[in-house]
Amino acid sequence: MDARVIPIVLFVSAPFVVLLGGIALFPKLCRRWGWLKQNYRGAVVPCSYGVIWWAFCTVLYAELAWVSAPETRPLSLAFLVAAFGFGLLGLIDDRWGDSASKGLHGHVRALRQGRITTGLLKAVGGLAVSLVAAWLLQGGWATLLGGVTVALMANAINLLDMRPGRAVSVFLVLSAMVVFYLLLSQQALTAAMLGFLMAAALLLRRHDAGGGAMMGDVGSNLLGGVLGVSLVAGVPLWAQAVVLALLVALHVAAERVSLSRWIEDTPWARQLDRMTGVR
Repeated sequence: MDARVIPIVLFVSAPFVVLLGGIALFPKLCRRWGWLKQNYRGAVVPCSYGVIWWAFCTVLYAELAWVSAPETRPLSLAFLVAAFGFGLLGLIDDRWGDSASKGLHGHVRALRQGRITTGLLKAVGGLAVSLVAAWLLQGGWATLLGGVTVALMANAINLLDMRPGRAVSVFLVLSAMVVFYLLLSQQALTAAMLGFLMAAALLLRRHDAGGGAMMGDVGSNLLGGVLGVSLVAGVPLWAQAVVLALLVALHVAAERVSLSRWIEDTPWARQLDRMTGVR
């Protein structure tokens, strides 16, 4: 083999080596590091396996940003900022978070008591990450619209991550719709960037849906953040405004009513939910 080909092969294969290596090694590492948590059924399982997606996306999007043409580099950088930033914030919350403070009201209440929770750090940091990603894509006044959309999408997927398979399944369905639109509108690069994460999510979905592992906030926030960036990059401003309105409504409802309880009390939602994972 030509010596010049070897670096190219290593460069192209690096993200997928990270992904497949993580899938093979992570269960053992979780037990060695003590990354275990009791799920809602009482079983102790590996947690924060979304760190595999974090490593995969960081390497992949960093490489794409490096080799991109100047006109497409902001898009790659926006995906890199969202994946790395939301993954890091989610991992911090997974490893050092306090489950006593839940919801925006809970984190604000803790702040009034002089405590800064990792959940509040994640919210503030997530908004900052979202605004940087939106600025790379849009700039100007649209940065605020796009930034809030990305931040709320990241948290929306996190809100759904209360039962096996629910969050990742919703991510995959929504992402399939977004990719379909992106391909129809000839935005193949954006579709590919989201599609890579979809493929990685499919590889690991069975662990989450089967209750054998938990992806954690590092996974759910990353999935939502990347999906949000895909929307901001690919859909017009009026569509972003519609998505933002829906996300605001979801968050307002989640502050008042438990989403899991609402799903259990609503027959059609309960039936759909049963299709996403074990209950």
